[in-house]
Amino acid sequence: MKNLELTLLSPNVSTMAIEQALTMVESHDLAALTVPPFWVKKLRRNMGNAHPALLATVVGYPFGFGRTETKQIETEWALKDGANEIQVVFNTSAWFSNSNGWPKIELAKLGKLIHAQEALFTVMVESSFFDEENFAKVVKVATDAGVDFIQSSMKSVDYQDFEKMKAAIPISVGFKIATNETYQEAVKSWGKVEIDRLCIPF
Repeated sequence: MKNLELTLLSPNVSTMAIEQALTMVESHDLAALTVPPFWVKKLRRNMGNAHPALLATVVGYPFGFGRTETKQIETEWALKDGANEIQVVFNTSAWFSNSNGWPKIELAKLGKLIHAQEALFTVMVESSFFDEENFAKVVKVATDAGVDFIQSSMKSVDYQDFEKMKAAIPISVGFKIATNETYQEAVKSWGKVEIDRLCIPF
């Protein structure tokens, strides 16, 4: 399913898990595989440059409150190793510390760096920390930075929350939801929901 992504972001990711996940991506024709930065280079070798699935990795994971300079270096190495999508964790700490201007600067810098290498730029926003007003403001900041996707998380389908988040995202930006559901559960519960990408764990 081209609107499904597989993620491996647990601390105990192994070579075997990486290989099994890639097999699943290929057998189910999934859109992307997201892995820790450490594994990007190996997977790019395994996948080759013409693989139909995106190879994504995370920057600033899991909390997003590292220095911008550190995120820039992470991004540069991930792109060099062969990632073609970078998922940047939004700096919630800066946002709620009267530093709302800094996340805007950070995302603009990272977005420029990512798009210069013709990769996709995703901003990961933990929506449970934000009310509707602040979530909409974060989406605006990310959109102004040229984001391709906004990604948030939901444990299961909650259509009311889903519709509220979706309403804040312009049609020019893709919308992703990360869920804890299995492949079978995700296909069943999210099959009729209008969403650009659904991210499921391996």
